Amino acid sequence: MLNMIWPLTTATLLLGAITPFSRGEVFTSMANIDMLLQMGEDVSRIIDNYVEEDERRLEQLKKLSAEYKSHKVQVHGQEGTDNVIVNPVESFAIVKQLADNWRYVEQLMKTNSAEKLIQNFTHHTHNSVVRPPSEEDVIGMAVGLMRIQDVYKLDTHDMAEGKIRGVLDGRKLTAYDCLEIARVAYNKQDFYHTLLWATEAWDRVQKEDEPTIDEATVLEYIAFAMFKQGNIEWAIHYTTLIKQVDPNHPRASGNLKYYQDLLDPEGKPRKIDPKKLPPPTNRRPDDLSIPERDVYEGLCRSEYPIPDKDRAKLYCYYKRNRPYLKLAPIKVEVMHWKPKIVYFRGVISDEEIAVIKQLASPLLKRATVHNADTGQLETASYRISKSAWLKDTEHEVVKRISDRIDMMTDLTMETAELLQIANYGIGGHYDPHFDMSTRGESDPYEEGTGNRIATVLFYVSHY
Repeated sequence: MLNMIWPLTTATLLLGAITPFSRGEVFTSMANIDMLLQMGEDVSRIIDNYVEEDERRLEQLKKLSAEYKSHKVQVHGQEGTDNVIVNPVESFAIVKQLADNWRYVEQLMKTNSAEKLIQNFTHHTHNSVVRPPSEEDVIGMAVGLMRIQDVYKLDTHDMAEGKIRGVLDGRKLTAYDCLEIARVAYNKQDFYHTLLWATEAWDRVQKEDEPTIDEATVLEYIAFAMFKQGNIEWAIHYTTLIKQVDPNHPRASGNLKYYQDLLDPEGKPRKIDPKKLPPPTNRRPDDLSIPERDVYEGLCRSEYPIPDKDRAKLYCYYKRNRPYLKLAPIKVEVMHWKPKIVYFRGVISDEEIAVIKQLASPLLKRATVHNADTGQLETASYRISKSAWLKDTEHEVVKRISDRIDMMTDLTMETAELLQIANYGIGGHYDPHFDMSTRGESDPYEEGTGNRIATVLFYVSHY
């Protein structure tokens, strides 16, 4: 979700769907994916100029150039419409392919005749609003995909097929792509997702005409994940397969003996028939740092409907308690009472949203959180987004929105904080938290304005 936030001492405004221009991590901001597509077109032009100078030697670079050109067309079509990438698998594939392709481009150009091209590309990326995707971006996108998978309980195979909740509108992932996601999970000691994605990689590599990854490598990830998830017999089975596809594998024999010893300390090898084994278990571990995880993920899936007895107490009305509102009343819908949640309808226009986007775009930076122990602002894995801040004095639209919140909430804006704009990337999120300061935090009221007492959110669709 792409968001724009306005944290206030009295209220917080949250808007979505900003189209920012910002340096930094690609994975933290959805809008950067679109800019990567544009960068792909620019890279294509640079490569084409070089290819003209050395046609025969650079046939492979021509192919890469065509791939760069195709990225934006695949997403936006031949007419170059401004459709935004909605499918997270598509976004992951684009970032990963661009990252892989540029590494390959560099290898092809390690000659003197390529120095000019490299210089041109370096100059272009240095002056560009977005840099080429890095390993950090691929990791960030993979983590985002796994978070989306968990929150919405998506099937691994469907995701690899580019299908999200029954809608097929993304590219398919290769076995190598799937194993990259498994590798990211493995490096984070997340063997639940390691097993899901390594198993999908194994299914795919067996069907690929030209395998994109070594079979033994895939099997080793599966075997170890099976072991870590308590499926010792399945670990033995997959390690045995490693020895079949690669008899000289350097770790297979040692691992196989280790797993067999776990089943029989006397070291007697046991023949494993996978057809007679119960299905492997793969339990998603609890996250002790987020005790509310299951509840908030269920809310995202709309699994907690309002009981009928509470729904009967909800209603809509026109807010007319201020002179200005006599002429232009605000549409209000009471959504929930404890805590009180109110839906204000039609309180921001497309034109105002466009102005906010334009103002905020050049200012977006990686969002930070307040460390309750140190009192300092810092980046955190539980808040993945980019944000910017706007003052009322920067534009009449900002001031107009501030005045409107005053009328919506009947709360003074004199102690309000600046307008915060947040743009979330693939799987971007902010873990469950309180907007107000809580006991034990360092200097929560250093500005002398008191605690936050309400939050106003404006969600604006990115597509």
